[in-house]
Amino acid sequence: MMMESIRNDHVRTWLCSLMLLGSAVSLKAQQSGPAIPASYVRVDGITYAQGKSAPLLADMYVPKGPGLHPAIVYIHGGGWTGGSRTGWDKLIAPFAEHGYVGMAIDYDLSPGVRFPIALEECKEAVRWLRAHAIQYHVDPNRIAVAGGSAGGELAALVALTNGDNRYEVGAFKNFSSSVKAAVLYSADLDLTKFSDTDDAVHPYLGGSCSAQHALCLEASPQFHLHGNLPPIYIGQGNADEDVPYSQFTSFVDAYRKANGAITPFTAEGGPHSYAVDPRWFQANVDAVLSFLQKNL
Repeated sequence: MMMESIRNDHVRTWLCSLMLLGSAVSLKAQQSGPAIPASYVRVDGITYAQGKSAPLLADMYVPKGPGLHPAIVYIHGGGWTGGSRTGWDKLIAPFAEHGYVGMAIDYDLSPGVRFPIALEECKEAVRWLRAHAIQYHVDPNRIAVAGGSAGGELAALVALTNGDNRYEVGAFKNFSSSVKAAVLYSADLDLTKFSDTDDAVHPYLGGSCSAQHALCLEASPQFHLHGNLPPIYIGQGNADEDVPYSQFTSFVDAYRKANGAITPFTAEGGPHSYAVDPRWFQANVDAVLSFLQKNL
């Protein structure tokens, strides 16, 4: 089966899992009595940058409690060709309830947009968040990044290129794009392992990994494991049919050998969309909360 077909199948699985999770949450609320008012406010559709053909938007989740809060920038998946920031709601809500500001972002998916533009936009989002820290009650010294699938690749690169001025493009350059930690779900970590006929890599890199070898290495978090590595939480199901589980184990081993602090989470029998699957949802949330409490 072509990789694009596999990706499309898993995007649908991810969305179905979100719907199932939403149904389960709704049912639980019905069974446990009146709904408890949310302890955060959500502001949708804020422009944080300008893309090739349209503004780039973000949804903000802001806890109601006093003082400044740690924050997480969330980057959606979709094979670098699709997806949307709106798919993150079920994963962001538990952390907003625990006092973390969430910023779910879109990045430019216009035809002809190549790597590293999406990475540059994600780093601009971090700078935008720092520039608006007071407005959204953010502690600018406590910002993390999170991403799933293709968004996990971008989130990892945001963290692993802390202080790398090559990707500082756009506005708010007087603010840092560095993050303290990263959370990765079913992330694409080594693009060199993809087939040269892969329909997701071609538009992202402008060709196959063989044809764009240097760019392929640059876009692969596996080859950025040097310097002062930030703490990373990484989760994946070992029955993932989209991103091979071997990428997860190779990255964890290499990160440890590079003296980086990494917290792995394996969903036994879990699919690509394990993080939104009710079978692993709460265990994963609890593990991420524990990680963030120690590292953010």
